[in-house]
Amino acid sequence: MWRTVIGITRLLNEIRGEPILLAHHPLCGRFDDHLLTLRGRKVCRGCITVYPAALAAMILVLLLGPEFEPAFIGSLVLFAAQLVRFAWSGRWTSILFNVVLGASLALVLYSAIVCPPDLRLFVYPFIITVFVVFQYLKGRKMLSQCESCPERAAYPECARAPRGPENSK
Repeated sequence: MWRTVIGITRLLNEIRGEPILLAHHPLCGRFDDHLLTLRGRKVCRGCITVYPAALAAMILVLLLGPEFEPAFIGSLVLFAAQLVRFAWSGRWTSILFNVVLGASLALVLYSAIVCPPDLRLFVYPFIITVFVVFQYLKGRKMLSQCESCPERAAYPECARAPRGPENSK
């Protein structure tokens, strides 16, 4: 019994100290262009814009109730449109592309829900494949920045504490 309580306490303490809990990348100075500070806590700018946008878009889509085909095509068009992010950079364009990605996410989730049974065998694997490949490519980009960091051996401590001006970027 006490081992379970101690284990849960350790897990909760580890989660509180986890550098990537509110971001899908380290919170060090190498990623400052990906972060916002809310109430003194660094959070991922992408996550803080994608998920609320997806929620708002999902509410709108549920109210409008489109058929499967326009919703699925719309999700593909929006997803393709946000891929332009890899050609442009900047804080505001990134936020705009994150909102578009959130809307795409909402449309694809809605499409998965209303997908006709005879198409599920094709649509579900397609959605999962696109999601996994997109996350893999974004993850590899983040990992390459960490691998080139001179403080890599200090991970995860380097990711938890803000880096000083002498060793950021």
